[in-house]
Amino acid sequence: MLNSKNYLALGLMSGTSADGIDLAILITDGRSKIKLGPSDYHPFSKSFKNRIKSVFKEEVNIKNLKKKKRIVEIENEFTHLNFLAINKFLKKNKIKKDKIDVIGFHGQTISHNPSKGYSWQIGNSKKLANLLNINVVSNFRNNDIINGGQGAPLTPIFHYYLTKKIKKKVCFINLGGISNITYFDHKSKTNLNNILAFDAGPCCSLIDDWVTQNSNKKFDNFGLLARKGNVKDKIVKDFLKKPFFTKLPPKSLDRSSFSIKKLRKLKIKDGAATLNYFVADTLLIAINYLPNIPDVCILSGGGRHNKFLVELINKKIEKSKILLSENYNWNGDSIEAYAFAYLSVRKLLNLPITFSKTTGVKTPLTGGQIFTFI
Repeated sequence: MLNSKNYLALGLMSGTSADGIDLAILITDGRSKIKLGPSDYHPFSKSFKNRIKSVFKEEVNIKNLKKKKRIVEIENEFTHLNFLAINKFLKKNKIKKDKIDVIGFHGQTISHNPSKGYSWQIGNSKKLANLLNINVVSNFRNNDIINGGQGAPLTPIFHYYLTKKIKKKVCFINLGGISNITYFDHKSKTNLNNILAFDAGPCCSLIDDWVTQNSNKKFDNFGLLARKGNVKDKIVKDFLKKPFFTKLPPKSLDRSSFSIKKLRKLKIKDGAATLNYFVADTLLIAINYLPNIPDVCILSGGGRHNKFLVELINKKIEKSKILLSENYNWNGDSIEAYAFAYLSVRKLLNLPITFSKTTGVKTPLTGGQIFTFI
């Protein structure tokens, strides 16, 4: 511990795109003080990415699957990859392990299904803590779900304090595997109980799946493929008929809730264009659930690299100023890793991370489980 009020925390995030591990260091008091440190990215091999994605399901029997040899092997490999990534990251940034107070370990989501009472992330937290001799906080979603919440999104409290100096109506949009939005009005000093957040719809997970299935590319770089394609409006409308989009927030999604099967007869560029228009439409629908039009929408996550998608968002959400997180000198690829570092400190201090308007719980709740090293 740096002192009685400030902690040095390391956050680990493996998102629904399942492409690798984001790592980030921050110094925080677990409240309003946030100082962002170095961050990095450790990609998965193609073979490991495929193995992880092969076990994703919308609904699973966790007790049965946890015992399966294949799952145990994947979890052990995933944990070891996190261990290697941490060592490499700390060495690169000349940070000593004993200076780190806590690690926020999100794990890799296999299935997120709050209606069935669970959100399952693999990753052996006890093993990681023992390998590093650093306490690990994980299982961030469980307490929220068992108390009737959605268990997602969890990052709004971090978004709130990160943007505290922006005295405007702010919408923070994370364009990850799934897109989610956080809204608060710093102009009128919104308190924590008035933070509004929810998943907006699928994002990079669908677009990346489509591109990798139909080419040797991992993703559509800058949206160049989509820009050349023709949007199939009927498919977009079919996607938008899903009950999820008329459901009132708070609400959350599993990456397996949507499929690219509807696109199978399309050319790769037309499928890419169609998915980009679909994602932009879901964000417009989400914005319409907000109590006020945001003064500014801040984009983070891998989708912000897709210039075609960002242009579509600008056109759809024309009454708000659309900015990238880099406009505020924040690395948009690392926001969620920073967030889980922050949430781990909140757990140490027993402070709430979920609220009635972010996940639907009745009262603010702390979240996460502390795994101490032996």
